[in-house]
Amino acid sequence: MKKYHVHTTLSPKHHALLKKYTERNETQQKALELALETLDNSPNHDPSLSREEKLWMDLSHAESNCLIQKDCMKMLMETVDMELFRKYIAEQKPIQFAIEYYNQKPFTESSLNEIIDGFVNSAMLSHWFDTVDYTDNGDYYLMKITHSLGLNNSKMMEISNESVFTTYGVKTESNISEKTIFLKIYKN
Repeated sequence: MKKYHVHTTLSPKHHALLKKYTERNETQQKALELALETLDNSPNHDPSLSREEKLWMDLSHAESNCLIQKDCMKMLMETVDMELFRKYIAEQKPIQFAIEYYNQKPFTESSLNEIIDGFVNSAMLSHWFDTVDYTDNGDYYLMKITHSLGLNNSKMMEISNESVFTTYGVKTESNISEKTIFLKIYKN
């Protein structure tokens, strides 16, 4: 097999990584070849993909995706047992998991802005909502959410919001209607 000589310079960070993987893979050559093969075999490293597309690809392996028509989802939401839903949110904390996944670090190590950005991104990826946005109003952030899934969706979102931000340790106030959710998130 023909071999090619490669000469390059590395930053201190990448040199440390090469050193670490050389120890695991015996030689620099094996470490670099493995890294290149991993990049080549991973669709998530495609530079043409947006961050949202990469997240969708990553989430396709998670147990949190289910394709269902919005009208069917609305019908299911209209019959949900709210106490059972509240218990599920308290025990499983699915939005906290999504935020950790989005931020690629533990929930408790994220800043309030990172929590809110992860929350907005997760909400938009779910397609439960038509719009999700927030503004910085000085002492608090105001999140504005619109949707077409009915009052129970607003109630379910209120339960989820409460779980996320109470777990993070910040106070919130919600004002909900059939198609909107206004959430004040206090900075403390």
